[in-house]
Amino acid sequence: MGRSQASKNKGKTPFEPYEGREQYSRHLRLTHDMLLDPAYLALSLHAKTLYTYMKDWAEGEDTFTYSASLAETYNMPRASFYRARNELVEKGFINYLNSHLHKRDAQAKNTAGEYKFSKRWSLKQE
Repeated sequence: MGRSQASKNKGKTPFEPYEGREQYSRHLRLTHDMLLDPAYLALSLHAKTLYTYMKDWAEGEDTFTYSASLAETYNMPRASFYRARNELVEKGFINYLNSHLHKRDAQAKNTAGEYKFSKRWSLKQE
């Protein structure tokens, strides 16, 4: 390990071998209370998977871009991406910021969607 890599990792706790291939890999923040919340538990498997990949892609930011083609690189078919995305919006986990673009607009179709993580899921009463 070079000096610059060692300095990057100074003060960080390494991951265990069963947690990933890289000792100092990026990690995701998913809280225990969210994972046990009825709203999260009610999500489809595709929606939970997409949410996890969106969290990873966003790298800690609350606003990010994401596309169906990116989801395909994680073996999620386009149709599944759109259903999962719509479910995450409907159930309050993300906001779709550029949903106002007309679906027939060629430029809109070739542009990654802009999203923001939302707390609406936690405000809903069951």
